[in-house]
Amino acid sequence: MKVPDRRPDRAEFGPVTANYVKAMGWRSVNAHTHISLVNRYAYVEVPKAGCGTMKATLGGLEAARLGPKFVERVQAAPHDRTKMTPFVKPFQLPPEQLEEVFTSANFKRFAVVRDPAARLLSGYLEKIRQGLQQSLPIFEILSAQGRAPESAADISFADFIEVIGAQTSRDQDPHWRRQVDHLGLPEMKYDALIHLEQLGDSWHQIGELIDVPEVQEQFYCRNSTQAGVHLAENYTPELLARVTEIYAGDYAAFGYPAPSK
Repeated sequence: MKVPDRRPDRAEFGPVTANYVKAMGWRSVNAHTHISLVNRYAYVEVPKAGCGTMKATLGGLEAARLGPKFVERVQAAPHDRTKMTPFVKPFQLPPEQLEEVFTSANFKRFAVVRDPAARLLSGYLEKIRQGLQQSLPIFEILSAQGRAPESAADISFADFIEVIGAQTSRDQDPHWRRQVDHLGLPEMKYDALIHLEQLGDSWHQIGELIDVPEVQEQFYCRNSTQAGVHLAENYTPELLARVTEIYAGDYAAFGYPAPSK
């Protein structure tokens, strides 16, 4: 049996959904949007911005309706979509209901964002320096330019920044994509954009957003790169200036001060 392509046409979507899908792609919108129809919220995940903590904590609450074993499964592997997700995903909703999730006051929308320089360094340390699959497109670009290192894990931070800085947001890997575009701003309206640096003090606010007042962090990221404490040893003034340029929209939208050496 040949399975037909059942992806919806953008003409079927409401205006906000259509713009979001046009900018980031249907795959990305589905991968990073986590919807609770019971508690009436949408958490939009920003990779490298506390997403493991958020998916495990919120996912555990959603999975609790199925029982403790499902909670354990979600929290043990919050990034592994092959195991289980207790969230509703955009592709499972009719277009008019998805537009309601993205626009209506009946749903709360929120995300966790991160200082762009620290987030970019975290992505580099985890994905590039360990030679993970996200490093391969960067390596291929450098190879085509005739200046690739011996292996993908040897890509320098400066070369990495040069390559991703020349890319559009949609072409960037989500782990270092410009956050304003990844979140669909300014068309998407959020009730809260929480700074990762303040996440520990924000659980009361998150509890109000998801209508679970007693929520608290239930998961600690096992793969933290501690990028925030390694900025000085990895950034030169020139690289900081380039990052400020690449992520100017993030700095402006989220109120982070421009970095300086």
